[in-house]
Amino acid sequence: MRKFNQNDIFSCDTMVALGNCTKSGNIIFAKNSDRPLLEAQPLVEYEAADYKEGEMVQCTYISIPQVPHTYKVLGSKPHWIWGFEHGMNEHHVVIGNEAVWSVEEEETENGLLGMDLLRLGLERGKTAYEAMHVIISLLETYGQGGSAAEHSDFRYHNAFLIADPNEAWVVDTVNRRYVARRVKDVCGISNCYSTGEVWDEGSPDIKEHAYEMGYADPRNEEPFHFARVYGLMGAKHRAAYPRFRRLNQILQEKKGEIDVDTMEAILRDHYEGELIEPRFSPADGLLVSICMHNIDEASSVTAAGAVVEIPREGNLTFRGCMSRPCCSVFLPYSIEEPLPKKVSYAKGFFEQDSFWWKMERLTDEIEIDYPRNKKVWEVIQKELQDKMNQIENPDAETMEKCVQEVEKAVDSVYEKLVALNISTSQIQRKQLINRKKEKAKY
Repeated sequence: MRKFNQNDIFSCDTMVALGNCTKSGNIIFAKNSDRPLLEAQPLVEYEAADYKEGEMVQCTYISIPQVPHTYKVLGSKPHWIWGFEHGMNEHHVVIGNEAVWSVEEEETENGLLGMDLLRLGLERGKTAYEAMHVIISLLETYGQGGSAAEHSDFRYHNAFLIADPNEAWVVDTVNRRYVARRVKDVCGISNCYSTGEVWDEGSPDIKEHAYEMGYADPRNEEPFHFARVYGLMGAKHRAAYPRFRRLNQILQEKKGEIDVDTMEAILRDHYEGELIEPRFSPADGLLVSICMHNIDEASSVTAAGAVVEIPREGNLTFRGCMSRPCCSVFLPYSIEEPLPKKVSYAKGFFEQDSFWWKMERLTDEIEIDYPRNKKVWEVIQKELQDKMNQIENPDAETMEKCVQEVEKAVDSVYEKLVALNISTSQIQRKQLINRKKEKAKY
């Protein structure tokens, strides 16, 4: 197993807009899940279930006591992990998590991954507040530990963004301690602590522990600032903080007019219109943007994204994309109906029956010469996206048809790009993609 390098760039971005900032008056949640290369991320669902006293649930690394009843959940999960990167439950609780790094080292013993905690929160929490305290209780009891990457020793602390139809909370954790704050309007979190001087709940010794460990000086007259005290300033922070600022900049600018289209556009963002907009293409790997393209074979890429509008009444639609959002299409899904098999199937290598791998393969071909190849796909992509965004509360047949329609377009454009990519001016990118193709067994 490769040892994790502190300079390796891994990322995620999660955001929420409360009803006082959206067009519809509903809370809207969104997340990009960024993972190491070749970590396929299917969309899965698990039915509600009842359990007998004494039963255990096997999470990624450890088993813990099961509860008498778990709620139905739908989530996006790395293919080898028990938990979710983001997901929702039958009571319309939606959660996303972020890797964060602290001056305090991670626990070395295996515990619950942040993704395990997220799924457990959804399975056991009927509201955002209840799910938050499920996560906190489990965190305090079992800790967060174990490698979160399939082929490297990759450990971190977690931050969570938890929403339901009425409210949203941010939880920043450091091993078995935490602080939590209620969201007031819009909020984006990334791979850096975001809680400052004020929080609504937290571990009772969060300040005292920092003083005892020497992270902060109790004689300092400045207010205690959680992110500054506990946050690790390094390569990871330098990669995360610009995205964190960019997320919140756009959310603030769009307050009052935010809708599903707005959130999808943010998840596709590469600093368009800004001074640091990529000179040639996001696939050049020079910038770490919200829509994440890998810099090298050790860094991560966006593997899946989601946008969920959470109404106070009626069913909601989970809009999920696979692979990089700028090259993908957000499709509508419902927790009320069985998911198409193709979206729920993915392993660590390409297979024709996996919708995730079809999208990833297309993205790879686009990235070989992004400025040229994106033009071949983007008109079709936009037409498909506009059509998909009109669909609410899809039944099983509609979801299946949506997948089939997008897959047909993806296969057609992929064949065109393979022919185009015989020649390209971006030789280094082509070489990187070709190495990936060998590993992915395209």
